[in-house]
Amino acid sequence: MSYAVIRMQKFQVNSIRGIENHNERLKPSRTNLDIEYERSHLNKDLLGEDKRTYYMRIKERVEELNLSKAIRKDAVMACGFICTSDKAYFEGLSQSEKDKFFQASHDFLKKRYGEQNVIASKVHYDETTPHLHFYFVPVTSDNRLSAKSIFTPKELRSLQDDYSKHVQDNGFNLQRGEYDSKRKHVKIEELKILTKLEEQQQKKNQLDVEEKNIGNREEILKQRKAYIELEKGKCLHEYDNLKQKNEKLNSNRILISNKEKEVATRKNNLSVEERKVTAWEQALTLKKTEIKSESENLEKKINPLRSEITKLTQELTSIQQTINTAKQEHNTLGRQINAYQNAIVALRKDFNRFNGLQDVLNETDSFWDVLENGNLRSRQDLIDFQTDIINIQTTCIAKYGIELLDSILGSLQMKNISHGNGWDVAEANAVLSKLIGPEAAERLRYRERDSFGR
Repeated sequence: MSYAVIRMQKFQVNSIRGIENHNERLKPSRTNLDIEYERSHLNKDLLGEDKRTYYMRIKERVEELNLSKAIRKDAVMACGFICTSDKAYFEGLSQSEKDKFFQASHDFLKKRYGEQNVIASKVHYDETTPHLHFYFVPVTSDNRLSAKSIFTPKELRSLQDDYSKHVQDNGFNLQRGEYDSKRKHVKIEELKILTKLEEQQQKKNQLDVEEKNIGNREEILKQRKAYIELEKGKCLHEYDNLKQKNEKLNSNRILISNKEKEVATRKNNLSVEERKVTAWEQALTLKKTEIKSESENLEKKINPLRSEITKLTQELTSIQQTINTAKQEHNTLGRQINAYQNAIVALRKDFNRFNGLQDVLNETDSFWDVLENGNLRSRQDLIDFQTDIINIQTTCIAKYGIELLDSILGSLQMKNISHGNGWDVAEANAVLSKLIGPEAAERLRYRERDSFGR
C-alpha cells in the first residue's frame, strides 16, 4: 500500500537563495545526484511566470504586512512542503494523472495557507521520484509573521488527515501516514533518503517472504546470490551512470565558468553603459533646468502680452459697440436721406409750381397797377375793395401758403400805388382769376371806381 506523503520544513532568510537555485535548477547540485538535467525541461511551475527572485517575493509580501516590530535575524521567513508518494505508485500513473495529483496538492496548500502568501510551487519530474516543492510566507490570520503560531502540533496532525482525505477525494488511492508515529520531523533531503530506504525495505520484505516460501536452503542461497549479482550489476550500472553524470558535471562546471566570465564581461559593459546613462541623465537634468528657466522667462514675457490682449479685446469690444451704434445711426441717416430725397422730390414739384407763381406775382403787380389807376366812386367802393383784398389774401394763404403771401405783400409794399388812371375791369378779373382761381375771382365782382386811396 502506498502513502500520501507531505512534509514541512522551515527556512530562514539565508537559506532562500539555495532553495531557489535547487528549485529552479539555476546551478548544478553537488549533493543531489538523482537529478537528470536533460529531463529538467519536464518540470512544471504551477504558480506561473514571475521574474522576481524568491527573496524579493518574500520581501514584498512582508512589507505588505506593515509589521510594528523589526524582524529578527533568525526569524522563519518561509515554509516549504514536499508532496509525493513512492516511486512504484507514480510508475503506475499516466502523465496526466501525475499532473492532476500535483495540481490537487498545490490547490490544497494554496487554499489552506493563503494564495497571497505563496512564493513558489514547482513539480520536479527530473528526479527518481516525482514530487512537488511548495513554498510560502508564514502569515497568520491577524497578519503576523509567525511559523510557530501556524504549525502547532494540532495543525500538523490535522494537516496529515486533511491532505490524505483531499488526495483520496480527487481519485488517488493513497493511505495516510502512520498515526502517532515515533518518527521525528525530518528535512526534505532526509525525506528523500528515507523514501529510498523504505523502497529498499519493501524489496527486502518481499525477499524475506520469498525466502520463507522456498524450502530448499541452497535454492535460497542461489537466489540470494543471483539477487546479489543482480544488485551488483545494478550498482555497477549506477556507478557508470554516476561516472557519466560526474563527467557531465565537470563539463557543466566548465560551461558555468565560461558563463561566469561572460557575465563578468557583461557586468563591465553594463557599468560603462550605466556611466553613459548617468551622464545622459545629468545632461537631461541640465536641459530640463534650462527649459524651466526659459519657460519662466517666456511666462514673464507672456503676462504683459496677456494684459495687452485683454486691453485690446476690451478696445475691440468698444469699437464693435461703436460700429453697431454707427450702423444704427447709418440706418437712421438712411431713413432720413430717404425722407430728404422724398422732400427734395416734393420741393422740386413745389419749385416747379413756384416758377409758375413768379408769373402770378408779375400779374399781381399788374393787378395793383390797374387798381391804382382805377376810380373808386364812393366810400362803399373802398370798403368793398378792401374786402376783396382780404379775400385775395385768404385765398392765397389757402392755396400757396403764408410764405407766398408774405412775398406778394412785400412786393406790393415796395410799389407806389397811384389812383389817377382808370383801369380795365376785364383785365383785372383775368389777373385775379390766375392768382386766386376763377371761382374766387368771380365772387369779387369788380366795378369801375372813380378814385382809390390807400
